[in-house]
Amino acid sequence: MKIHQGFIAGIITLSLLPAMAAAQATGQVQDSTQWAQSPAGARQALATPDAPASAPAVPAMTIDERHDGWVAIHHSPDHGLHTDLCIAGAENEVLMLRADADSLQMRSADDHWTLTPGSTGDMTVRIGAYQHVFHMQANDATTLSVDLKPQEMTDLLNGMERGQRASVEYGSRTVVDVALGGSAPVLDRFRGCAETNHFADLGHAPGTRANPF
Repeated sequence: MKIHQGFIAGIITLSLLPAMAAAQATGQVQDSTQWAQSPAGARQALATPDAPASAPAVPAMTIDERHDGWVAIHHSPDHGLHTDLCIAGAENEVLMLRADADSLQMRSADDHWTLTPGSTGDMTVRIGAYQHVFHMQANDATTLSVDLKPQEMTDLLNGMERGQRASVEYGSRTVVDVALGGSAPVLDRFRGCAETNHFADLGHAPGTRANPF
């Protein structure tokens, strides 16, 4: 069964309305509806492969954490019994992280892009001392993605949770500044979602390790 995109958009939109309004009021989100309404971006990240026609009717989307323009979501194909997808990212879709049983991905999307599907380019993320060049590929006209190894994802999460702002540079032409102030609890939920569902061990947020000695 293919997930109905309009249904997903509606669920996310309704759940995000209070946070979106607050973020808009404080100038934290340039386009807070983009997360829910983008034809690529987050809704594509949430899409799962077609299942047999006999599958249960409506899969469940749940928003787990939401702070200052950042949101963590999980998807359940059987009304909460199991989770087959974890996702977290900025509502403006500049940085999105995705984990399932088959892969870990970082995605970046913009409705104004006109990419050629399959084309490639480098995206550099800088957060304080952290810097990494990701070799991205266009999924479609508006979305870039890259598969990550667990350690690469862990290093990115650590950098994001330690920093206050990220600089995202596409090639040598476009630079986007991303506020990370609300990302820490959202990314921590993403780590927990990935670990609990045996997708990957992405470590713990910096500063949250407990040791009695």
